[in-house]
Amino acid sequence: MARRIKITGVKELQSALQGNVLRFPNEVNQIVAKHGANLQTTTKDNMDRAYIAKDRKGKPYSTGYTKRSTTLQKSNFKAVVQPRSSYFSYLEYGTRFMAKRPTLGPAFRKVEPQFRGDLEKLFK
Repeated sequence: MARRIKITGVKELQSALQGNVLRFPNEVNQIVAKHGANLQTTTKDNMDRAYIAKDRKGKPYSTGYTKRSTTLQKSNFKAVVQPRSSYFSYLEYGTRFMAKRPTLGPAFRKVEPQFRGDLEKLFK
């Protein structure tokens, strides 16, 4: 069973968007697409560092499946970055048998202030 992880923005940002999107639709779409792509890239970079295992001889390896399964879907005023491996939530949040190795959450916390800053510049 695949689990969905949803990270939503700040309520103030959402309310500001509702009033200003109609004034700058093309610019808002460009900003959303730009930062959606940035979120995907940052998440994949985090995965390169976090998802390293060791074989029986102690040699590090990574299958890269979760990284390859991470997709970006863009639509009107929306960008969705979604790792599609069935076990992604276990990697992100951990289990009682393994420590968490977050990648999407830290990427979101890095990209969100830049996204907010670009929107604030546009709306001023």
